[in-house]
Amino acid sequence: MAPATGPRVGALCKQAGEALAERAARYGVADVLARVVAAASLGEVPEADLDLLDSAFAAHGIDSLTRPNRDYAPWPGPRAVVATAWQCPTGACPRETTREQLSCRLTGQPFRAIRLEL
Repeated sequence: MAPATGPRVGALCKQAGEALAERAARYGVADVLARVVAAASLGEVPEADLDLLDSAFAAHGIDSLTRPNRDYAPWPGPRAVVATAWQCPTGACPRETTREQLSCRLTGQPFRAIRLEL
């Protein structure tokens, strides 16, 4: 189960890459992003670091960097179909996919396979 900061880490993970790293350096929070990546590798990211990233990016017109705008909730009731899904390798965020095995864009680790009841 992802920690309380999981949805925020998931939102950040979807945006991770060179552009994020370049902007973090430009906005003076490259060290904070590096701490977040290191913490994500261990499975839990401090909320204070996510707040620092949000504040730095918001000061440059990029709002809600780590705030997801929607969430997935499964339909209630019994499940009859089971599929293989891929999930965050560290458990630091709630990202999942059924399309293909992704890799975490923050840590570089491949997603892990899970069985998902549909």
